[in-house]
Amino acid sequence: MTQVVVPLSNPEPRFLIAGSEHAKAAGADLVEVRLDLCLAEGGSAAGILACLPSLALPAIVTLRHCREHGSWDGSEDERLALYAQADAAGAAWIDRELVFHAARPWRPKRARLILSYHDFSGPGAALVDKIMAMRACHADLAKVAVTPHDAADLDGVRRLVDGDGPVAAMAMGEHGLPSRLLAGVWGSALVFARLPGDAGSAPGQPTTDDLLGMCRLRAQTPATAVYGVIGSPIAHSLSPLVHNLAFAHHHLDAVYAPFRVEDAPAFWDACGSWIRGLSITIPHKHALQGRMDDLEPLCDLVGAMNTIYRRDDRLTGANTDADAIRRCGERAIGELNDRRVLVLGAGGAGRAAVFALKAAGAQVALANRTTARAEELAREVGCRAVPWQSLASEPFELLVNMTAVGLKAPTDTPWPHLFPSGSGVFDSVYNPLETRLIRDAAAAGCRTVLGLDMFIDQACAQFRRWTGLEAPAELMRAACLKRLGG
Repeated sequence: MTQVVVPLSNPEPRFLIAGSEHAKAAGADLVEVRLDLCLAEGGSAAGILACLPSLALPAIVTLRHCREHGSWDGSEDERLALYAQADAAGAAWIDRELVFHAARPWRPKRARLILSYHDFSGPGAALVDKIMAMRACHADLAKVAVTPHDAADLDGVRRLVDGDGPVAAMAMGEHGLPSRLLAGVWGSALVFARLPGDAGSAPGQPTTDDLLGMCRLRAQTPATAVYGVIGSPIAHSLSPLVHNLAFAHHHLDAVYAPFRVEDAPAFWDACGSWIRGLSITIPHKHALQGRMDDLEPLCDLVGAMNTIYRRDDRLTGANTDADAIRRCGERAIGELNDRRVLVLGAGGAGRAAVFALKAAGAQVALANRTTARAEELAREVGCRAVPWQSLASEPFELLVNMTAVGLKAPTDTPWPHLFPSGSGVFDSVYNPLETRLIRDAAAAGCRTVLGLDMFIDQACAQFRRWTGLEAPAELMRAACLKRLGG
């Protein structure tokens, strides 16, 4: 079973004890006392080690060397003396770097020994050899932590857990986050998670809430189906929140993770074999059609894909954005036939919008900062292209923003102009819940539709394709509103 470790680094023993109690309440199995960080903040080694028996959970004691991105810059003699004191004081585990142990072997008398290898600049090399070296040194646990350049590198981390002995395998940073959220599926012996509000001890550590609650680590097994979303950036995405909630609602053995991907084909070639279904967002909606066995007709027509699902061992690509966009337009102004609609953005989502709105009978005009891209799409669909610099004079009954302007940027807007009287405005950006575009439009008396409406609609359609079940739309909406502060 994967054990959850919460790192603690406060120099005050009483706060370490309190932190261990919070970690236990959050569902953790162990705490890691980062002795090097405690000392760097002015803590007393004697006082910190004396509090080990009072911690609410067993402790890993780590005195990470500065050459290994820690804070310890003293001698190895001093460090081994402190490790020996931690062992005598009741540490459950001692974590020491392989490179130092190989040069000068040492074992605790009571605690178990973790030997670790870190690569803070890349995905590592000869990782299997590193694990074999740790086992040859009689490590009780081999730990590897690397820094992927792209999510495609994660498959190498996944394959490190070989069944020949306990391995804690993880990747750092946003590209590495899925390795932690899927630790129970991959069989990692340990996973490090931070308490909500804490910074953690390494980049990319999830919160205990996300790991144990949202991703249900305790229910994960090697048989758990893996789903996910790819994009760049991806940290803002609420897709893991809603899809994991839906899986839990239906008691499905499945988990959904966010993958920050820069090269979508490389990611799919490396990791696609163990991913059951995928959501696709900016900028990859054009990237994977060629990897599919089949495309749904609308996806083929639009030329943008936001969903991958499997049927009878065949990969099928779908576009669930288009119908969701149409429904949002109808919420804003009712029947779309013969209504004037201005779409901003000619990317994957913009393509879905113009195809869906044109099919609904709307008179569609399209604008994009890169005029040539708008003109190309307009010719393909049979609508008008409007120069970006001429937008202020363009009449419309419905404005549809399919750009990323406003994403987590409350002062940005793609429309710094007046709104026609009685018009409707739909913004596909859902984080923040109310963008500046939506606020300005509402203040001008426009009928507004939030990006959250489209997000929930398209997510439910994805879930239906993956599982054949109806997603709990209202529960998903409520969870998003809570997360976004709405």
